[in-house]
Amino acid sequence: MSAIRFTTALTAAVLLFCPASAAVSDRGHEPTVQPPPATSTDEPTGSVTIARGSGADLIRMVEKKLPGVRVFDLNLTDEGSAPWFEVKSYRGDQVWSTMIDVATRRIVRSSEAKPASDLDAETQRDLGDFRRIKMKLSEAVVIAEQLSGGRAVSAGLHRGDDKLVFVVVVVADGALKEITVEPDK
Repeated sequence: MSAIRFTTALTAAVLLFCPASAAVSDRGHEPTVQPPPATSTDEPTGSVTIARGSGADLIRMVEKKLPGVRVFDLNLTDEGSAPWFEVKSYRGDQVWSTMIDVATRRIVRSSEAKPASDLDAETQRDLGDFRRIKMKLSEAVVIAEQLSGGRAVSAGLHRGDDKLVFVVVVVADGALKEITVEPDK
């Protein structure tokens, strides 16, 4: 995931999940805001209600709907009338973008396959490296959610120190936390 794309995802999550006065990233600081109360089925966070469940479940749902694909990006998006998760996947030289409703966790739309060559050069390079990694994005999300005690709102590839890592942003205890998972460790 490019630095610009990651920053956009993080900003969207902050705006959706945290009041403006409480937008903090957990980097060793205690959150200053208590999370909103949750019902038994949904979790209201800020102005958005997210149906319960793991981000890994969303990834597995797309992998089941499009057999043989490998998901490389999960992103919470608030463009339009209702927030949704965008899940990007690939198989061979084709990529798909699948929209999942945040509140119901149902697939709203899956795009037709597009050529991977339509992606920017950095994403194409990252996908080339991702093909050699055995770990799935869903596994990285499970690790991050277990470590943080939260739920993933964004996850994807990121190149750090010239190696590919998974960066997962979770909402936990009313704050955003960024977890980096090194694949195949």
